[in-house]
Amino acid sequence: MKKQKSINQNRVWISINYLSLIIGVLLFYAVKILHWPLSYLLFEIGILGVFIVSFFKAFIIPKFWKTVHTSLENLDEREVQVVFNALRYAYSIFAIICLVIIYGFAIAKYQPIDVVIAGSLLYLAHSLPASIIGWNEKNISMEDD
Repeated sequence: MKKQKSINQNRVWISINYLSLIIGVLLFYAVKILHWPLSYLLFEIGILGVFIVSFFKAFIIPKFWKTVHTSLENLDEREVQVVFNALRYAYSIFAIICLVIIYGFAIAKYQPIDVVIAGSLLYLAHSLPASIIGWNEKNISMEDD
């Protein structure tokens, strides 16, 4: 029961993290495309705060980020297998998301992809493996902790 509660808590923080990322990007483009007043970008500060807090709660505290970004020599066999599977799924998902965004911009005949989308995709590429582990695992134990 405790394992299920921990997994559900991980899933909530991961969801909040990605929702805040999506809302932040959408708000930026709404201001840019719909010519809303720049004062609307002040909401980005609150969204950024939620994003940072959820990042720590979803990835840093449970050590999912560290597990994915550590050398394979520092992982046991089970951790290596978990990371390998997470990387495999994450980059498949990432490739699909990139294609949808690129074709979406091309179909909409919108200007080239700018730094906000590029930065979001970079974050997504680095966080997706950790989020897949966090979505499926209660916690990852690291030997050097």
